[in-house]
Amino acid sequence: MITISGFPQDVNEEILYETFQIYGKIIEITINKEYYESQSAIIEFADPISTNQIKIEQKEFKINNNILKVQLLDDQSQDELKTTYLFVNNIPSDITQEQLSIFFEQFGPVFNCKIKKQNYLNHKPQFSGFVEYKNPQTTIDLMEIYLRQPLKVNGKILIIQPFKDKSQSRTSIQMIIQGFCRKLNQTELNIVGIQRFIELTWELLIVDYFNQRKLQLKNCYVKMKNDQPYIILMLPTLSDTIKFMKLADQIQSHPCFQYDSDQIPKLYQNFCIDQCLSQTFQQFQKQDNVSNEQFKQRQSQGYFNGNFSQFSCRYHFNNQDYYDDRILVIQNLKHSVTIEQMKEFILQFGLIKSLLISNDLDQKLKDKILKQQNQTVCFILALTSFDAQLILQEYENKTQGCQLQKFNISDSQIKIQKLHYKHNNYEKILSELYEEIFRKKELQTLVIKKNELKSKEYFKSFDQVIEEQQDFLQLSILDQKYIVQQLIYQIVANQSHLNLVDQKRMSCLIINKHQKLDDIFELYQNSTKFILEIEEAENIIIQDLHQEVIQQYSTLDDIMNNFEAFYSLKDDQKINVIKFLMKQHIIKEQQMVDNEASKITKQIMKQFNYKIQDLICLLEDNKEFLNVLNKMK
Repeated sequence: MITISGFPQDVNEEILYETFQIYGKIIEITINKEYYESQSAIIEFADPISTNQIKIEQKEFKINNNILKVQLLDDQSQDELKTTYLFVNNIPSDITQEQLSIFFEQFGPVFNCKIKKQNYLNHKPQFSGFVEYKNPQTTIDLMEIYLRQPLKVNGKILIIQPFKDKSQSRTSIQMIIQGFCRKLNQTELNIVGIQRFIELTWELLIVDYFNQRKLQLKNCYVKMKNDQPYIILMLPTLSDTIKFMKLADQIQSHPCFQYDSDQIPKLYQNFCIDQCLSQTFQQFQKQDNVSNEQFKQRQSQGYFNGNFSQFSCRYHFNNQDYYDDRILVIQNLKHSVTIEQMKEFILQFGLIKSLLISNDLDQKLKDKILKQQNQTVCFILALTSFDAQLILQEYENKTQGCQLQKFNISDSQIKIQKLHYKHNNYEKILSELYEEIFRKKELQTLVIKKNELKSKEYFKSFDQVIEEQQDFLQLSILDQKYIVQQLIYQIVANQSHLNLVDQKRMSCLIINKHQKLDDIFELYQNSTKFILEIEEAENIIIQDLHQEVIQQYSTLDDIMNNFEAFYSLKDDQKINVIKFLMKQHIIKEQQMVDNEASKITKQIMKQFNYKIQDLICLLEDNKEFLNVLNKMK
């Protein structure tokens, strides 16, 4: 079989038959009409020799002056998502293209390698380049190595990222997390709405974790495969991806999966989830509490506490099996159709997160869509993958004639399809749909009811406590102390890069130093003093935990002379060593006190997103370091 793409919309099976019949008997021709930049077709020949002949000839086929892309079906399924190209940044200025090619050949045969110089005003020139491998698998193997350990050439750490080809932007990276919980058993699978419940609950747990930690998350969704959930994360930067993977490697289960099941109903309330999901949760809990032979040796068998040992985390380019398939497209709509009409129409089939009509899109995106087809189009982000599939199934099952008249959305037969992941505007449309969620506050924004009784969970910030001080003082002394402790911990968590346990220790040090509530409120209102107090507490913890490592790598030369040993350290140890070196350097250059130097150090490290490679490069270049330091003043 072969696949054909790039032919005009008016081409049918007869025209394709006339074009390819010279190669042998054709059994079947199937044209796939998707909401995508062009149609595609599959041609099945009676004899495999026919397809081999097409491959050998490599002839250029044309229909109506349109050049066709012809590919063997097996080759396409294997290669369509793989890339042979790598973008390489932070290349040393003294290395040649030949030397860079030799370096990358240790991972596999290199087809092409180029270096280009980039000049910036008031900055020294930077060197970046492209490496093209002969085999796409080499690219994947190399990225797996790079995500776990840095690659260094002539003393500089390379920054590597994959992309499809030289004319396209770099590929985004998906974190696919699997094996963090058991499969559903047959009894659980019989619960009504179980797939929607599992997909949405895991998504909310991840989003809640990232929100609490004020971490950035580009996209998160869950797919069920073989009765087991797969979580797909898309983080904003490659650095965030590497950090997440390293954390997954260091511990058996990631902290974002360690969740108390009893808190899930409250999570539904916070995110305004329909009551029916809470009912499904109650049914599931009854089954989950039943003794499970496979996990009876474990102390905690809860499905949502992430206490399972088969946790694994791996990366992919945008993968056909794991792309976000919740986006649906409705075509052939009236130009006068409104969002309210579309919502009323689509909610008869399934639940959705957000909905956009092409008229409401960004002007550039709207113009592109109108060029493809001169009609109003509606894009939908379903609540879960289950809902997207349900909407498609229910739409196909129902008679559409009476439905269209009832909702007055179209004069002809409408079409509902999934938005193909290869669509040119897929990423932009997905971003617009997500922005619509946040604008309308339909799911992601936490809600506090005005008539809610005041409790220790009610107060979410010091500003709220100060503003509603009378309500706060009505609580018991223990509740007041609990609230203050949690609020200080939140501020410390935002300022410190240490782990959760050490952040709590820092909070305790601050509370013990300022025991009176009035003193703590006064400290909060003086933000500069508060930050210095956090720095002092953090320095005490770091000295206590990593004194031996900091002494071992007390200079930059100690790191460079023992580079492999340094990079074998845990991330928190490396960060704290670099923080100590940078702080000492600032004290020496600016004659500052310790806590003030710590504060500036942290600002610089945040500016570089705590990227160890970039921070070491900055320490190596004293002139650049002083430029950055002067900008911080």
